[in-house]
Amino acid sequence: MEGELFLLKDGKGRAFLVRLRAGGVFHHHRGTVTHDAIAQAGPGGRVYTHLGEPLSVHRPTLEEYVLHMRRSATPTYPKDASAILTLLDLTPGMRVLEAGTGSGGLTLFLARAVGKEGLVESYERRPQHLAQAEQNVRAFWQVENVRFHLGGLEEAELAPESFHGVALDLMEPWKVLEKATSALMPDRFLVAYLPNITQVLELVQRAEGLPLKLERVLEVAWREWEVRLPVAHPRFQQVGHTAFLVAFRKWKGS
Repeated sequence: MEGELFLLKDGKGRAFLVRLRAGGVFHHHRGTVTHDAIAQAGPGGRVYTHLGEPLSVHRPTLEEYVLHMRRSATPTYPKDASAILTLLDLTPGMRVLEAGTGSGGLTLFLARAVGKEGLVESYERRPQHLAQAEQNVRAFWQVENVRFHLGGLEEAELAPESFHGVALDLMEPWKVLEKATSALMPDRFLVAYLPNITQVLELVQRAEGLPLKLERVLEVAWREWEVRLPVAHPRFQQVGHTAFLVAFRKWKGS
């Protein structure tokens, strides 16, 4: 039981991450429930607070974990992280270069995509963010396929054409674009995550002269619906614009 991670959901769909510990108690605004009771119910079960509030018990999915984990930086939303995996065309055993790590949300998606035989090399300049990211990743993903580095790509020693993919979540990715491109294998992909279109235009302009072909620029829309028979309508609260994804493919022999 000690250290196991669970997700509790109440009747209104609110979710709470709980890491079990001996003698622990979970506090909901409608009562408390012991960690022992959560462990006994197990994934797919149900517990009740001392005030009778029902809570369903689950193993958190990766999406749920990233949305509810502790963070010191805005996470890459799961909808965007899933699209980045598609754009990078990752498979088990591949090596991926990431900068910056942030709170580790995208790192987790990358690590699971490349599997235990793969490797994610992740760089982050801010010590407090890197520390939080390491804690977040290791709390959910026990596979040792992520190497965390304190610092920027500018100072990193990267072997030429040694990575199957590059993911950049930086305010000014063009500052490391040449170095990241050199480390990318031919005919493989570099994807940048950028909040505004001005950054996109700057990045595309800075890519001129490098062996990169702009593949696409996109936003990921994710529209959820509320279905309560016999009524269905879009949810009133929707996740709007989060970022632009800019994907390049590297030319060979340039």
